[in-house]
Amino acid sequence: MTPDKYDFSKVANRSSYEMTRYAVAVLAAGAALYSRYLLTPVLGVNNPYHTVWLAVVFCSWYCGLGPSIVSSLLCASGVDYLFLVPYHSFRIQDRSQLFGILGFLVFSGAIIALGESNRRGAASQSLLAAVVNSSDDAIISKNLKGIITSWNQGAERLFGWTSQETIGQPITIIIPPELRDEETTILKRISAGERIDHLETTRRKKTGDTVAVSLTISPVRDREGRIVGASKIARDITERKLVEARLKAVHDELEERVREGTAEFQQKNEELTKQSQVVRDLSARLLQSQDAERRKIARELHDSVGQLLAAISMNISKVAREKEKLSPQAEKCVEENQTLVEQIQSEIRTLSHLLHPPLLEEIGLESAIRWFIDGFTQRSRIDVSLEISPSRLGRLTDDLEIAIFRIVQESLTNIHRHSGSRIARIQLAQDDGHVRCKISDDGVGIPLEKQLQLNSYGAMGVGIRGMRERIRQLGGTLQIESNGNGTTVSVTLPVNPTQASIPPTAKCSRNAGSVTGIRNI
Repeated sequence: MTPDKYDFSKVANRSSYEMTRYAVAVLAAGAALYSRYLLTPVLGVNNPYHTVWLAVVFCSWYCGLGPSIVSSLLCASGVDYLFLVPYHSFRIQDRSQLFGILGFLVFSGAIIALGESNRRGAASQSLLAAVVNSSDDAIISKNLKGIITSWNQGAERLFGWTSQETIGQPITIIIPPELRDEETTILKRISAGERIDHLETTRRKKTGDTVAVSLTISPVRDREGRIVGASKIARDITERKLVEARLKAVHDELEERVREGTAEFQQKNEELTKQSQVVRDLSARLLQSQDAERRKIARELHDSVGQLLAAISMNISKVAREKEKLSPQAEKCVEENQTLVEQIQSEIRTLSHLLHPPLLEEIGLESAIRWFIDGFTQRSRIDVSLEISPSRLGRLTDDLEIAIFRIVQESLTNIHRHSGSRIARIQLAQDDGHVRCKISDDGVGIPLEKQLQLNSYGAMGVGIRGMRERIRQLGGTLQIESNGNGTTVSVTLPVNPTQASIPPTAKCSRNAGSVTGIRNI
């Protein structure tokens, strides 16, 4: 059936019902008039309204407002036409006839109004009863003595008792014995006008099984506002309780698994932390070993190779003093050898100083950096400026001075290798318990992907790794920034680093450090 046909059918049914009511009203009016006609020999003609009152009362009670009005008008017209002089005429002879008809219509209107009011009240009660009866929830009423006064079909389905079995019985018949003591308390709270919401308890059906019920109990008042009883709305939540129980079991199981997983994760994390600490200790020891080896090489270059070169230089000088005894070719070779030895001595001295900068021990970081800048500028043709704040940098700890020197060394080396810049700037500052070093250039910069790797401990070269490891041991930070117009390396180190952060075996001497920065210079 289509929606249009369905709606039309409903309209047709409603119209048929309306026509039936009007037809019954007309028939009632006709029957009343005919009855009065038959009773005329007995009742006479003085009061012709005896039977038509019955038609008005009947129509006002059963047929509704419209049919009742139609019935009243038909009765008034029929009485005027059939029983008032002149007969068979609608003409009114005198005032008494007019007042009689008007009185009949007025009283008929009062009867119709009263009947309509009662009919609507009965219809409302019938509709309310139908709504209550059709509810899936159990709706129960009781008086203040705990006697059941109403019981809907939902209550029959929930508790298994019929209305005939429960109405007039105490409410305790559906309450388990262990819970009946609560009923007295509930009645007291209801008598005090209190509403009891979501009282969850257990009720047993007549069959004996147990159900979980959620209750809402409200006081019932009469027209004067007095509390005369209580209404209960009960909902079966047995399935919900079972679902909640299953969910709780699953939740508890998941929590147990999470606890086990957390404990395992913590154990793995502790193991990883220990392994990480071992790796850091090994890294620190490796740096220490490298520094010690560089110091040894520097010492060997200065003491052994340097002494040998000095001896060779003295021998060449003796030969040079007697060069007139040599051939021109031999004389030229002696002069060239003397020059080459001097160059080798200079290179050995520079290399030895870079491996083990003695100025750090003698006069401090500032002088060592200035000495390195001078040599770097001569070899790389890169103009390097140094700015120190305050005007002179005080002496720092051995670890800080060697770390800052190696950072400057590595950064300038990278500028020479990769940036293409012809200038470099170094800024050193000491304030608020920290020493800050910033090295920048105006070169081609570093690609963004490479920057992310450098700042997130991703893939990086040996030099950067060495810088990060030294800074980490000293509790500092390293940041590398580049915008395509140059690169800036920023280092911040605490002036008094926590000694516990540096493994005892990894503390570097004043002369220790990576020499990655001199490989291509």
